[in-house]
Amino acid sequence: MKTTHQKINASELHALSSSNVHPANSCFHFSFANYNDPTRMGFGVLRVLNDDNVIPLGGFGGHPHKDMEIISYVIKGKLTHWDSVTKKEETIGRGNVQAISAGSGIWHSEMNKQNDWCRFLQIWVMPAKRGGAVRYNHQQFELSDRENKRLYIVGNPKKKVPRHYINSDVNFYSPELTDSYAAVEFNLKPGRQAYISCVEGSLHIEGYPSLNERDSLELTAAGKVKFSLKGKHAHFIIIDMKRTG
Repeated sequence: MKTTHQKINASELHALSSSNVHPANSCFHFSFANYNDPTRMGFGVLRVLNDDNVIPLGGFGGHPHKDMEIISYVIKGKLTHWDSVTKKEETIGRGNVQAISAGSGIWHSEMNKQNDWCRFLQIWVMPAKRGGAVRYNHQQFELSDRENKRLYIVGNPKKKVPRHYINSDVNFYSPELTDSYAAVEFNLKPGRQAYISCVEGSLHIEGYPSLNERDSLELTAAGKVKFSLKGKHAHFIIIDMKRTG
């Protein structure tokens, strides 16, 4: 029987504590930096998903990227961003999303300039082609935008996502369930696959294993997927992409 899904428990993620050389308590979903696991090199075009809890008054200073699509999703606290394209600094909070098309090359920094911790997801996606224009944008979303509904936060250029797209055939959704009677549905089309990660709380997925905080599910079976609460709250992301393999 062909496997149609794989659950990744939070305990299986590679954890790296904050230190003088690393500014965050991090959980790596895939191989990253000095962490190298040949069995966890990505999922389709999804190459990196780091769950970073950045120390107060710390963060990731200026550094370069090229040929990568980079998405940051803030879960807690405030993240201060700077990049060499806009040459501006801005601070974003919970539920806010920023997207960078690194293209031919960009410098950026992601800092926590507050006295409280800042948790955010750092996600890297392989682009459709190398090089090209460099682009940065940011969009603010409120709880009401995603509460008990499937909020579409980032898409590819062919989708109607105001201002917010990346140069790859990938779609991001970020529902947050608070109502025990609510359910969110997602239709995974043939030829597609999805990476589902429970950011906060606990999530029931009809026909599949349930997810607790930081658990994830790799899904390759086409069809309708129904999400509901396992506990009192569930905040999660769905990353939909072309199927590989």
